[in-house]
Amino acid sequence: MSTPNISSTARSAPQPAKRAGFLGRIGGRYSWTAMIYLWLIYAMNTNMRQWIQIVQPSLVEEFKLTPSAIGFYSGLLTIALGISGIILSPWLDRGGHGWARKYRHLPIVLVYTFFSILTGIGPLTSVFMAVFIFQVIKNLASGVGEAAEVTTVAEWWPLERRGFAQGLHHTGFPWGSLLGGLAISVILGTFGSDRWRYVFLLLPWIVLVFTFLFWRFSNRENYAGFVRDTLDRGLTPPLREDADGAAIHAAPGAFWRALANPNILVSSLASGLANFSLMALSFWLPLYLAFISHFSFANVAWLSVLFTITGGVGQVMWGAISDWLGRKYSLILMFLWLTMGYALFYFAGVSIPVLVAVQLLAGMATHGIYPVLYAMASDSCEEGTVAIANGLNLGGLIIGGLGPIAVGAIIEAGGGYASATGFELSLYVIAGPMALAAVMIALFTRETSGRFRHHDRALVSAKSCFKGRLGK
Repeated sequence: MSTPNISSTARSAPQPAKRAGFLGRIGGRYSWTAMIYLWLIYAMNTNMRQWIQIVQPSLVEEFKLTPSAIGFYSGLLTIALGISGIILSPWLDRGGHGWARKYRHLPIVLVYTFFSILTGIGPLTSVFMAVFIFQVIKNLASGVGEAAEVTTVAEWWPLERRGFAQGLHHTGFPWGSLLGGLAISVILGTFGSDRWRYVFLLLPWIVLVFTFLFWRFSNRENYAGFVRDTLDRGLTPPLREDADGAAIHAAPGAFWRALANPNILVSSLASGLANFSLMALSFWLPLYLAFISHFSFANVAWLSVLFTITGGVGQVMWGAISDWLGRKYSLILMFLWLTMGYALFYFAGVSIPVLVAVQLLAGMATHGIYPVLYAMASDSCEEGTVAIANGLNLGGLIIGGLGPIAVGAIIEAGGGYASATGFELSLYVIAGPMALAAVMIALFTRETSGRFRHHDRALVSAKSCFKGRLGK
């Protein structure tokens, strides 16, 4: 499917921005409507992948899983997300762009919803391997689903608002996880920790309602309205069309050229390190709270997602900051922040106030890095290849999957669930990669936006990094 034809009037020189309220000055009504629907869909997508982490203590008790075993399975589930992001993102870009991305997005949503529900059916999940298989298939759809959802929101907002839009949209990860953690806490508290399957049986249906509403909204006429509104504001539409009105698609070999672009490749590697540490922490924290701090499993569900409160704030804040300060410099600051923030989890067992404070402090950057990494890759890619760039970023989850595997092995080597030694040693492999990511971004990428863009220096050339319109 192609994006809508843009009339000669719409193609003329941009007009002065219309007067509007605060939200109207940030984005038009089409952008905000798309944001609402896509935020809700993405929040449910990320929730469905986080639920298995939050109910880990229940899985450990029912299936008698060792730390290294649960870490291994958790890591493979994360790797599945990254594999699908890399392999299937070119398929996304070969389909419709803009409003027409919904035609390839819908079957993805149906797959990750269906296999989430199957996980909640008791007779089908009497052995852990069945749970694992359903979750692997679900994550294969979830990974490319994120690429579709992130790319779609980027195509419903002007280029000049990309950092803010992707930052706000990505709050569906932390704030959606927070809501999911609270919902799981209620379910486990009401029905008991052995009824963890109810989480998967009851909650996934909600995403189908949001997907139906977005399907109705995302059409040719509304997208044409968005393009006109963007030009009227003196801003740049995210998609360009050729003289015949057909959307610009990726030229042959675009995937390999993206891999050769340092901004995209290093963003993907940095995303991998970020996911390594975040997935390792997400795996580490529920087990630590359940077996070292001895909280009830219902309380673990909400105590292990507190950092998502500031995680969402950080995403909006850093997304907007990156539009002004620059993607590269924002990323360096966030990775250094996380180096310190993750190390402070050493004190998480001192008291609940300390646990809350450490989570909230780290949360200011835990999730903020992702939309900025997406924005840097989107800024740097060729036209018609945004999903490829975002898919490679999502491919960092392959590295991220090694985080739970490493932490599970360290916990087991340190004495198992009953010993704090392995948990404390794990923090070194959680915090360390963040310092490495800061160095990689500083030395091997070029700034794509912000006031300091033309003063940037690195060990790679600007020509090798700038393929997108903002980089030219």
